[in-house]
Amino acid sequence: MTTWTTILTTTEYVSKEHDNFATSLSNTVCDSLKSIAARYEDYRKRHESFAAKLLAERDSVYSDLKKSKDSYDATCRVVEEKRAKVDKSYDAAKPKAEKSYQTQLTEMNNVKVSIQFVGFRGHP
Repeated sequence: MTTWTTILTTTEYVSKEHDNFATSLSNTVCDSLKSIAARYEDYRKRHESFAAKLLAERDSVYSDLKKSKDSYDATCRVVEEKRAKVDKSYDAAKPKAEKSYQTQLTEMNNVKVSIQFVGFRGHP
């Protein structure tokens, strides 16, 4: 019976050591992994929100650029109309038509510069 008791005692001691080692391993490795997973999730959420912000900003810039381009196109149409009037005008009305054409041409160039500004800087 003494041998049996010794075997049981030794087995219990080994199992307790095994349990202590498992608990220690769990505390050092698993808890560290949980911490890393929580940080990773936080970084992922931040990255996701930053990406959404960048997409919204990009869409806003594209929208502003489209509005500016539409304005420029409209101004170009008016300039073309003024140029056609200059070509069709007679001698008496020609200076007035040319002045109107030059004014509209200047306006078109101003709009063109503002489009270039929006394209480079992203904001009007």
